[in-house]
Amino acid sequence: MEKVAKVTLEDGKFFGQVEENRINLTETGMRAVDLMLVSVGYCFGLTVEAYVNHKGYQIENLKITVTGHKHEKENRYDKILIEVSFDSDLTPEQIDRVLVIGKRGCTVSNTMLKTPEIEVTYV
Repeated sequence: MEKVAKVTLEDGKFFGQVEENRINLTETGMRAVDLMLVSVGYCFGLTVEAYVNHKGYQIENLKITVTGHKHEKENRYDKILIEVSFDSDLTPEQIDRVLVIGKRGCTVSNTMLKTPEIEVTYV
């Protein structure tokens, strides 16, 4: 399956679009690396939400903090920490399972773990 994202520069502003969803990236005030970290947290959160709904678990106040540690010499992050909190009556074992599923089911972080081939062409 293929997913196509388009980024355009129009009148000094960057726009991102996937299918009919379009966002003014410049107006978000976020840099590309900020969006990457937010994407990791958002993907993790979506996965957790789907899993707890499937299991019939009740959680509230889900909070996800994603911290990127920049490599000292290279222009990349070498470590990303995901801190998760929520209110629930889940057992420690159930919470551990929620975290495992959240990590395992996130396409964004899975892509980062298995470096994709990136090919750049001029068209």
